[in-house]
Amino acid sequence: MKSRTVQQVIVPAASVALNPSWESDWGRAVYELVQRAAEAGRTVTVSVDEQLYSPQEAADIADVSRMTIQRRIDDGTITATRKGNRWRIAESELDRYRRTIWADTVAVLADDF
Repeated sequence: MKSRTVQQVIVPAASVALNPSWESDWGRAVYELVQRAAEAGRTVTVSVDEQLYSPQEAADIADVSRMTIQRRIDDGTITATRKGNRWRIAESELDRYRRTIWADTVAVLADDF
């Protein structure tokens, strides 16, 4: 069996936000890595590490009960993944759900003003 070599260019997301230019050090490193891979006929995969939360952690962040989070997972309002026998909720999904809560709250309160 052949061994595989994996080359990585790790770029903190904050540095991309601060300097979104291909002329930056990180941009040049990523471009060169992709270019070398393309020349060699290889595949390049880009991934983003995202914080995962347990239902209790998500509940604490969203300021709702753990059961509310569990019910939202069960009814499909919140998309979660199973890791073994435990649910995990991606940070982006929790952010989306929190925005939904605020939008719903604003809509309900709008009638009072």
